Amino acid sequence: MKRIAPLFLLTVALLVACTPKQTVTTAKIAVITMMQGGEFWGALKSGARTARTATSAILEFLAPINEADYEGQIRAVEQAIEQNFDAIILSPSHYTRLKDVVAKARTKGIKVVFADTALIGQSSDFLITADYRQIGLDMATHAFSLFGDDEQINALIIGSLPNTTTMTNLVESLSEALRSRPNTRIVSSTFSFSDEAIAYNIASNALQHEPSINMVFALEEYTAGGIAQALADRAGIRFIALGNTRYEIQLLEEGIIDALVVVNAFNLGYRSILAAVDLLEGKKPAHQPVDWALVTKDSMFSEAHQRLLFQTVQ
Repeated sequence: MKRIAPLFLLTVALLVACTPKQTVTTAKIAVITMMQGGEFWGALKSGARTARTATSAILEFLAPINEADYEGQIRAVEQAIEQNFDAIILSPSHYTRLKDVVAKARTKGIKVVFADTALIGQSSDFLITADYRQIGLDMATHAFSLFGDDEQINALIIGSLPNTTTMTNLVESLSEALRSRPNTRIVSSTFSFSDEAIAYNIASNALQHEPSINMVFALEEYTAGGIAQALADRAGIRFIALGNTRYEIQLLEEGIIDALVVVNAFNLGYRSILAAVDLLEGKKPAHQPVDWALVTKDSMFSEAHQRLLFQTVQ
C-alpha cells in the first residue's frame, strides 16, 4: 500500500497514553483470549507483551484454536488455576458458560480481569472494554450517510459469536439505530462463528434470495473476509466492517469497504496487564473505555488512524 508509515515507528506512538512503569517484578499472569490467531487478538497480545516489559510480569498466553470452542477456553482457565497464576486476563467467548470456572479462580484468590468481553451473572475484579453500544450507533449513522434521505436501505448484519457481551451490545445497538430510520429494513441478522467460509455462505445465500440487499455489516474480521468474497461480483452494495486486517485495509483503500471500525486492541492488552498488576498491589485501576475509531478511505492516512490500523508490533 502507498503512504503507509513503517510499523516499527508505531510502537512509541501506541504507548504515549499508557501509564508509567509499575513496580511488581514477580506477578504471574495468564492471558486467555478467545482464539490463538486473528489480528485483533494478535494486537492484544502485543500490547500485553509490551506491558510485560514495563512491569516485569511473567506472562503465559493460552487460547483454543477456534473462538467458538468454549470448552477449550474453560480448560485454559482451569490450567491457569492449577498452575497457581496470580492473575488471569480473560476474554470470555460465552457470556454464561465460563461463570463457574471464573468463580473458582476468584475463590482461590486469583485476580480476574475481563478484556473486551464479560460474563452475565459473574463479576470480575476489573473490566476493560470499548463502548460497543456507541460503536453500533456510529456504524448505523455512517451507513445512513451513504444513502439519500428517502432511499430505501435493506441491511444484512453478520456478527461473530452470538453469546458474547460485546457482540450482543453491538448487534442490539446497531439494529435499534437502523430501525429508527424510515425506509430501513434489516433483512437478516445472524452470526458466522468467526468462520470465513460460513460468512461467505451466509452472505451469498442472502444476496441470492434477497437481491434488494444494499447494505452489509461485518462485525468481525474473518466475517468481513467471507463477505468480501461474496460481494466480489456485485456492484452497488455498501459495506461497513469491524477489524483491521491487511485485507480489510486493502479493501478500504480500494473503496470496496466504505468504513472500518477499529478498536485499539493493543491498548486493551497493555492496560489489562497494568490493571492486573495494580490489583495485585492493592491499587484500584482507572476505569476508562478503550479507544476506537470509524475509519474511512478519506481518513485512513491520518496519523491517529494509522496508529489504529497498524497495531500489531511483534
